[in-house]
Amino acid sequence: MRIIKIEAIPIELKLKEPFSISNETIEVADNIIIRLETDEELVGWGCAAPDIVTSETKKTVLTNFNMAKKTLIGADPTRINLLNSIMEENLKGNPSLKAGINIALYDILGKKSNMPLFRLLGGYREKILTSVTIGLNPTELMVEKAKKIESEGFKSIKIKCGFNINQDIINITSIHEAIGKKVRIRLDANEGYSVEDALKLVKTLEKEDITIEIFEQPTKANYLYSLKDVTNQCSVPIMADETALTLRDNIKLVRLEIADMINIKLMKIGGISNAIKANIITEIAQVPIMVGCMNESMAAMSAGVHFACGFKNVQYADLDSVLDFDNDVAKGGPRYEEGYIIPSEKPGLGVEVQI
Repeated sequence: MRIIKIEAIPIELKLKEPFSISNETIEVADNIIIRLETDEELVGWGCAAPDIVTSETKKTVLTNFNMAKKTLIGADPTRINLLNSIMEENLKGNPSLKAGINIALYDILGKKSNMPLFRLLGGYREKILTSVTIGLNPTELMVEKAKKIESEGFKSIKIKCGFNINQDIINITSIHEAIGKKVRIRLDANEGYSVEDALKLVKTLEKEDITIEIFEQPTKANYLYSLKDVTNQCSVPIMADETALTLRDNIKLVRLEIADMINIKLMKIGGISNAIKANIITEIAQVPIMVGCMNESMAAMSAGVHFACGFKNVQYADLDSVLDFDNDVAKGGPRYEEGYIIPSEKPGLGVEVQI
C-alpha cells in the first residue's frame, strides 16, 4: 500500500463563547485537517491544532507541511515508526503538524486492520472519565457553566485559574457551593502563579473543606524547580503540562521528580507514536498521566480518546474541546455518556470529515 495523495486543509472552528485562560482569550480556533489517500482507496484523517504553547501558527503548519509532503508521497503508511522517525529528523519543532500526520497514519492502519484504534493500541479500557473545562469569566458565568456541566452528567470539572489569586478563590469557592461534592474539581493555572500563591491557594481551599483532585501547572514552565517546590510542599497532586512539551521534557520530569503527574497532549508531543514513548517513560517511573487536548477538532481529539483507552497508565482525561465549538467538520467519533468518553468501535478513528 502506498500514499498517493496528501492534503492540508485549513479550517476555522468558532467557539460558542470566548475561552479565556491566564494568558490568552480566543474566539476562533485554527485547525488544519490532514487527509492521506492510499492506492487501496483508504483515506486517513488527522488534524493539527497549532497553539502558542507549541510555538506554531496556521502559517507555520502549512509552510512546513509542504516539506513533509515530499517525504510521504509514495510511502507505505503502515510503516508508521519509520515515517515518524523521518518527520522527527526533518521537521524540528512543529509538533502539531507531526501529530496531524501521525494521527492520519494510525487512522489508515486501523481501517486496514478493520479495528478501532484503541483496540489496535492494546485496548486496556473501553471508556475513560473526562473533565470538562470552565474558562475564566465573571464568577456568576463560571458558576452557571459548572451547574450546566453537572446537569449533563459529567463527574469532573477543570477550573481555569492563575490570573488573580483572590478572584480565583472566589470563583472556586462559589462553584463548590453551587455543585457541592458531587463533581470532582481540578484546577489549571496555566503557569499563572508564584510558588507562594500556589501554596496559598491550596491552603485556603483546604480551610474551606474544598477537595482538589489535581492542580495543573501552577508555575512558569521554564522555572522547573518552582514546580518541584510546589509539588514537595503541596498536599494536592501536582500535574505538569506546559513543562512537558517533548519526550526529553518527560524524561527530565520523572528523573528529577518534578511533578506527581504529567499531562500528555498529542499536539504537544507530536502524535500517537511519541505519546506511546512518553507513556512508557512515565509508567516505568510510576508517574500517572492525563491525556488532554488543545482547541482541536474531533479529527484530532478522537485520537486522544483512543490513546487514553489503550493504556493502563493513562489514569485521567481532559478530552472536551469539541464541546466548545459551534461547528466541526469531523462527524462521528467518541461519545459522552454519564461523565465518560467512549471511543467509536468503527475502524480507525471512527470519524468522517466533511469539507
